[in-house]
Amino acid sequence: MNKTRVLLFSTLAIVIIALAYFISTVEWNMVEEEIGLTQEAGEEPLLAATLFLETYQKKLKKLTTQESFLQAGDITLPKTSTLVIDEATFVEYEQLIPALVDWVKKGGHLVYTLSSRREQLKLENNAVIALTPVTVKDAEFVANRKSILTTPKSNGIITEKEDSFSIYIAHRYTFENCSGVEVLQKNTEEVLICEEGVDEGFITFVPSINAISNDGLRHLDHGEYLLWLIGTNDQLFYLPSTQTTSWLVMLWQWCWQVIVLIAVLSLLLMWQLSMRLGLAIEPSEHSKNLFAKHIEAVGNYLFKYQHHEVLKSALLIDLANAVEKRQPKYKQLNVNEQADLISSLTGKNSQDIHLLLSEPLPEDENKRIKFIKLFKELRSLL
Repeated sequence: MNKTRVLLFSTLAIVIIALAYFISTVEWNMVEEEIGLTQEAGEEPLLAATLFLETYQKKLKKLTTQESFLQAGDITLPKTSTLVIDEATFVEYEQLIPALVDWVKKGGHLVYTLSSRREQLKLENNAVIALTPVTVKDAEFVANRKSILTTPKSNGIITEKEDSFSIYIAHRYTFENCSGVEVLQKNTEEVLICEEGVDEGFITFVPSINAISNDGLRHLDHGEYLLWLIGTNDQLFYLPSTQTTSWLVMLWQWCWQVIVLIAVLSLLLMWQLSMRLGLAIEPSEHSKNLFAKHIEAVGNYLFKYQHHEVLKSALLIDLANAVEKRQPKYKQLNVNEQADLISSLTGKNSQDIHLLLSEPLPEDENKRIKFIKLFKELRSLL
């Protein structure tokens, strides 16, 4: 073993020993790093609220079918329960608005959540809001949703008897003309939450559901806020909006002239391209056989006027030109040698090739066609 290999193995051994020593002496600590919502929490926005309320012996149920809460034009939920709705559901369920009005008047508690699409869906003035003097307006300062990994700063305080708790309410809208319980935004004094009594029931207007969703429930005193919303009721129902307006419909509602303009421009572009390229023409089925028909017509003409030798000479010249590309001295060979050479190049019988080169064209039409086809076959093989 030479010195180089000894030095290499020694260095490798030292590195392995040092690495083993480092691994054995280092102190390993497991650190958990939160990266966001789980798949289940991503699909169920109120999963955290459901688990939280279970610890207080309260139930939260998501309403997924009309039959589970609305039958024969009446809300079938208990009057002693709380219903959280997204106002976009008014477009999805035709009988929902009159049924809600009747249910609230008879003692139900409705948590009315504003939709970000309320202008597009034309929900500004509906019979549920009309039960109260409350009006909705654009917020002076918009408060956006925060990431689950970012703790927001409180923008409102709820006072309940001797207790108070801080909340962060994401919102694009605020409320005016609230004659009931108000939760004001810090600094601006705009109304973030308004609770109005309606006959035997009452409505709590909130600008978004973010604070009690999986994103927001873990921050500030949002757990206390959820308990404040549900109050003394032991059941909370959530009716989400499950339909979204397509981008094409939204674009049409915003400016239908844009869609018409795009359609007209597309048609003009197609017309311009078609004029430049010309009309589409179906290719002829016989286009590949035109040259073959020409050759056949020439051959028939030569046979008709007894020009056999001219045709035979043309076939021999064409064959010779093809062979010379592979054997330049072809024309200097005699017929026997030429036949042997072509046989070695094509694999065909030498005697048949000799007859092809030396004999005249047969007078019988069928034999003559076979004779010429052999020329063609040899030409293709070469």
